[in-house]
Amino acid sequence: MINVRIGTCSWADRQLLSSGWYPPSAKDGESRLGHYSSCFDTVEVDSTFYAIPDITDVYRWASWTSPGFIFNVKAYGLFTFHSVQWTSLPRWVRDEIGLCEEKRIDFKKIPRSIRLELWHQFSESIMPLHKVGKLGYVLFQLPPWASFSDRMMVYLDRVVEEARPFKIAFEVRNSTWLDKGNRDVFFERLRGHNIAYVAVDEPSLPWTVPAVVEPTASWGSVVRFHGRNKEAWDRGSYVGEKFRYLYSRKELEEWKEPVLGLAKKVDRLFLMFNNCWSDYSVRSASLMQDITGQPRFGSQGELDLR
Repeated sequence: MINVRIGTCSWADRQLLSSGWYPPSAKDGESRLGHYSSCFDTVEVDSTFYAIPDITDVYRWASWTSPGFIFNVKAYGLFTFHSVQWTSLPRWVRDEIGLCEEKRIDFKKIPRSIRLELWHQFSESIMPLHKVGKLGYVLFQLPPWASFSDRMMVYLDRVVEEARPFKIAFEVRNSTWLDKGNRDVFFERLRGHNIAYVAVDEPSLPWTVPAVVEPTASWGSVVRFHGRNKEAWDRGSYVGEKFRYLYSRKELEEWKEPVLGLAKKVDRLFLMFNNCWSDYSVRSASLMQDITGQPRFGSQGELDLR
């Protein structure tokens, strides 16, 4: 029996909250997550990209969902070469570094020893999900400028070393990773570490990554759907505008055979929708449920926890 999980890359995105998808009675985190989990069996937590979560909130997420529900967590931006809001850093880090005159701080300006301590704090904060069997993968998404290099291979090795016992999914956003000569080296390294390569559906541009499905981890695979708003991506629009795209049935049916074939090769397959504009992500995810023959989560209660 294949195990396909379908969900969105946020349940509390402002666009979704204002779209009218949630019933009027869903006015707080608990009721919204309750409604979401009655429709889907997994979700990606994107807020963890912007700040390390409070462990109390993580315990609440676990308690607000039934045993079969799975959370996937996006790694804090500082761990994937992104700059972060100065105010997102814990107080002890700001005190250690001293005054910062800019709103954002680059990862290079934070000593490696502090970054490692921040990882330990991040790891402890999401550990409750792991302990109760509700953590799927931790997503490491590199920035578009991060091209394939020996340095990045060393980084990949360090991720594995530090991220135990979590399952890691790795998303690249620069086409050089799949260039001839790099691709085989990259995939072989992922397999050696049992890291899942994240396949993507996104606009086709010279620098973007093509839709390549490649199983590299025995525990599972991930496909993230970013939409196909080529014009917005090409002109470098702000993040929200890039994901303003509603998939058609025909476009998602193109994925049916590849994803069901992939699902037979791994323990679990995650299909995650990141076209976070209005209610586009939940509508697309629901359509994919129908196309792949997957039931709504609430229709059969607790699902397999493999």
